[in-house]
Amino acid sequence: MLKKLMKNPAFLTGFLFLFGMFAVSLIYYVVWGNEVPKLDLLKNEEGDFLSPPYSPLEYPPLGTDNFNRNVLLLIIVGAKYTIGAALVIMLCRVLPSVVLGLVVHFYFKPFRKIIDNIVDAANYFPPTLLSFLLLNWMLLEGPLYNPDHFPYDFSDKTIFYLVILIGISIPSLTLLFSNEYDKIMKEEFIDSSKVLGATKRHYILNHIRPFILPQILLVSIREFMIIMLLIAHLGVLKIFIGGAVIDEDIFQNAVLVSLSYEWSGLLGGWWQYLWTTYPWISFIPVVFFTLTILSAKLMLIGATRVLESVGQDKRETHKDEVHTFEGKESFDFVHRA
Repeated sequence: MLKKLMKNPAFLTGFLFLFGMFAVSLIYYVVWGNEVPKLDLLKNEEGDFLSPPYSPLEYPPLGTDNFNRNVLLLIIVGAKYTIGAALVIMLCRVLPSVVLGLVVHFYFKPFRKIIDNIVDAANYFPPTLLSFLLLNWMLLEGPLYNPDHFPYDFSDKTIFYLVILIGISIPSLTLLFSNEYDKIMKEEFIDSSKVLGATKRHYILNHIRPFILPQILLVSIREFMIIMLLIAHLGVLKIFIGGAVIDEDIFQNAVLVSLSYEWSGLLGGWWQYLWTTYPWISFIPVVFFTLTILSAKLMLIGATRVLESVGQDKRETHKDEVHTFEGKESFDFVHRA
């Protein structure tokens, strides 16, 4: 299965981009730390000083920001926090939901309609707005308006951020997996197992597990895409992973600066430059968010194709093993056995 995934061009392309960005960010951290120094002023051909921030043409490949820092290095430093946070949230959403779905399916059947109605009603509330309301005081209002009496540090704010983004989706994912279990348990082979006295453990290990593992892979990739989009939206609303501090840029403006340089912090901190003469500053984190989501989409397309081909191979193998009496003599099957 894994070999087929890595041989699929779409899956491999998406995986290499995500793994490459994460690996380069870790290598930069090990070798140089998270420090991104401010650049000295550049001169033009006549020897006159140029005013920062510098465009990608003046300082390739991505130019500098409103603190005259190398934008490429900021993207590299923030990649491990952004992609890493999305992966942690994805795993902590999907894996508990797989188990909770089993609990709901086997032990809460009398309450399924009530649970379904509650979860469906909650899904109408926008997750971005819900996350903002829950995170606003911890990551924005508390540190800014009451900094002297705010007792939480970077680690506390990061954990709180992760917990909120994990918790808001577990109910809907639990219901999703519970519905998948319902479909599996309606298959004909389940009736045969019931007649033979199969236990819940037997159902889970022998019947549910082979069907649900491919679904876990697909759901995980979809969740990663949703989480990256949610992180970007929260960045525009000034909700950054680990919080932010106020600093003064080269324009002598007091701006919010992400403590970890993660991409949503860069996006939120540079969003206002979209309507200025420095629009490239705003577009760069948008481009990298887009490339990351597209890479996950390629992985999803590749994984779907591989799973469909594996299912087709199993059906053809099963079809070839079906025995018929056509062209057979009496007791031919008995002799073969």
